[in-house]
Amino acid sequence: MRTRSIHKAALTDAVTPLEEAGKKLAYEAAVEGIVLLENDGCLPVNPKINHGKLALYGAGAKMTIKGGTGSGEVNERHVVSILEGMEHAGFKITTMDWIDDYDQSFQEGERAYAEEFRKKLSPKNLSDFMNLMSSPYRYPYGRAVLQEDVEKSETDTCIYVISRQAGEGADRKLNENEYGLAEIERVNLTFCAEQYEHMIVVINVGGQFDLNFLHEIPNINAVIFMGQLGTMGGQAVADIVCGKHTPSGKLTDTWAKHYRDYPAADDYSYLNGNLDEEYYREGIYVGYRYFDTFHVAPRYPFGYGLSYTEFEMHLAGMRLEKSTVEISVDVKNKGEAYSGKEVVQIYVSCPDSELKKEAQRLTSFAKTKDLKPGEEERVVLQFDLRNLTSYREKDAATVLEPGEYVVRIGNSSRNTRVCGILKLETEIITEKHSHICKAPIKVTEIERQEEKEVLHATCDCRQNWGRTCDVVIDDVEKIQSFLIEPEIIGKVDHKYGPMEIYSSEETDRIMESLTLRDMAELVVGGGLSGQRFFEAPGAAGVTTGNLTAKGIPNVVMADGPAGLRLHKISSVSITGKVKGVEPNISFMKYLPEPVKKVMLGNPDSKNLLYQFTTAFPVGISLASSWNLELAGEVGNAVGKEMKAYGVTYWLAPGMNIHRNPLCGRNFEYFSEDPLLTGKFAAAITKGVQKNRGCYVTLKHFCCNNQEDNRNKTNANVNERALREIYLKGFEIAVKESHPGAVMSSYNKVNGKYVNNSYRLLTQVLRNEWGFDGLVMTDWFATGRKYGDPAHAIASGNDLIMPGSSGTVDDIVKAVSKGIILEEDVKRSAANVLKGITSSRIYQGFLRKQRENGI
Repeated sequence: MRTRSIHKAALTDAVTPLEEAGKKLAYEAAVEGIVLLENDGCLPVNPKINHGKLALYGAGAKMTIKGGTGSGEVNERHVVSILEGMEHAGFKITTMDWIDDYDQSFQEGERAYAEEFRKKLSPKNLSDFMNLMSSPYRYPYGRAVLQEDVEKSETDTCIYVISRQAGEGADRKLNENEYGLAEIERVNLTFCAEQYEHMIVVINVGGQFDLNFLHEIPNINAVIFMGQLGTMGGQAVADIVCGKHTPSGKLTDTWAKHYRDYPAADDYSYLNGNLDEEYYREGIYVGYRYFDTFHVAPRYPFGYGLSYTEFEMHLAGMRLEKSTVEISVDVKNKGEAYSGKEVVQIYVSCPDSELKKEAQRLTSFAKTKDLKPGEEERVVLQFDLRNLTSYREKDAATVLEPGEYVVRIGNSSRNTRVCGILKLETEIITEKHSHICKAPIKVTEIERQEEKEVLHATCDCRQNWGRTCDVVIDDVEKIQSFLIEPEIIGKVDHKYGPMEIYSSEETDRIMESLTLRDMAELVVGGGLSGQRFFEAPGAAGVTTGNLTAKGIPNVVMADGPAGLRLHKISSVSITGKVKGVEPNISFMKYLPEPVKKVMLGNPDSKNLLYQFTTAFPVGISLASSWNLELAGEVGNAVGKEMKAYGVTYWLAPGMNIHRNPLCGRNFEYFSEDPLLTGKFAAAITKGVQKNRGCYVTLKHFCCNNQEDNRNKTNANVNERALREIYLKGFEIAVKESHPGAVMSSYNKVNGKYVNNSYRLLTQVLRNEWGFDGLVMTDWFATGRKYGDPAHAIASGNDLIMPGSSGTVDDIVKAVSKGIILEEDVKRSAANVLKGITSSRIYQGFLRKQRENGI
């Protein structure tokens, strides 16, 4: 790969202030994303007691998993393991024999995996080659814990770390211990719980995990869901364990008692034997919407998380100002020993009328500051009445139906109290749409057999440990009712049609010089090799580098969403070729040595480039903080790294809904809830785009809710569920944060590839929501077996990735045959050019031209 320009910030291996700041913020985010699930008083553990001796076992003790595999990986300088973090916190780990034995089994297993991996290496094309990452190396579970290990540990306190890794290209398998314990883990946990007085289990998994063993194995005293926390995860866990920080994370998903408690559980992905067709039979009843409505008791409810202290919430006031509901809540830390943060959550139960509703939906949330014992803070939350609408399929209308809207406050979906009632006497139609993606055959959805009830029960934890917040309504008789005046909410009648071609003085000047073929070049990515003006080594893709003579440099896209995925170290040859000296995606390290020798650069080169980026907590763990301000800071930190290394588009945040806990990429995404998803994506977007010329790429639009057969699967989903659940988060993010780009997903929706769906990409995304940025395809998502690239351009995609000369030919031919319009190509080219001309790379390109007298 030949390059003309490398960013100067990549020329030193010294730890930079930017890297230090990233580590500090990653630590803060990790601490706030840890969720305490169970605690009988065992935690926190004082490292000064018993000389700080601590028994540590489990797959994640030393080989702590920072995140999932595939494009979501990050190549940071160093990851702090739980072992390292515990030692830094003052603990003395006394089970190093077990940990050393685990190291040996890990290495032996990895060698065997590499041999098997190489046997499978006969891909027919590049997309098949990329799908080799769908079977990552599975961590061994470790040997049995022996009586000798216990005696040598000389402590009464044990931590056992259960780790699982999932990733791009495959869903988690029920029958392979990816969702539950292996037998040796069960044996070890049982033995350790018998031998140690204090038994703590840490779940180092990027999503829900089967915790049935809590009822089957007595004497487990505490459970921590650490998720996957990036570069500083081990330190964050250690500092939670020792009480330096109080846990404040909350679950962003419902954790069921049994996998089959989830709706349509046996229909998901590979479980029903049909990977080509996926039927969204649960409709709008996803996550807590199902559990709360159908009276299924979860193990842990949505929004749940314990603390080392206790809180009390008092309603301070509620008012309705036009279409905005404002609720003031006084939150007090009523504990005596520990400071802590609490999350105030607002839910609303909408009236059942013609449209059946979920029992309640999240409408607003806010996290307090760190409250000292006895300290109180007033938190003010707001939501718009439009958040309470439902979509009516028969007339394609978004409506507020008449009846009572019951508002409640709490700290989880199962620990709330009514705080107010909104009354509506007549129906309000807030939006009139065109039908989108109607299913050829309507999906038969699950139905309620009884009237909806409002649930007040706490979570179904062992010993009812889940109630660490009292929600107090001082005088129930004083709960306010508000009458909604229909005229305060205007009706929007959406207009549909092609978007205007983007125009500015700069882009118009360049566009005038472009031929049809030039424009086709511009809407097709630069491929995996070739001439380019600028390179960020290890980036996922670039726009074309073939138009520099026309005044158009390429810009760079880097993967996310837990940080930038770039080469840590690259070499530059005498001829200018740039190669990473290490694989920048984990599965590639198992390629045969001759292949790696060709692919990778020389680590002893005199011309080395360094790009150490920050691995932040994965999406589910960052969202578990319920801290939007913190999410914005993470976005801003990523944006600063983008500036440093010359990245224009960050391929993140990932924001698909956690429809089912087995989805292989749930670690990348935020939640089962569209509001929480949309708000976090918006916060991150605003943070990134504070940095001039840096843009996010919301992905994967839409219904990319499974990884098995992701390139071909057809999501059959009724229009109401599509709009209320799977599009809603994207809508929130687009309207609130104006992202620079959106990525269309691999899959079909109701029979049509998303990248070929004019209704989704133009009518919804652009006409209805006002999106004016760039739409790109996912990598290798178009071609003979998938969506047509020319139709993708006509449908509203602007950029086909990663691109090839053959795709350029296809688009030119499609115009000449009248299959698509030249106007379509021009519209897309102008959108690509808009992003390029607003980038920092373009400004550098202009400076270089001026220096060269051009």
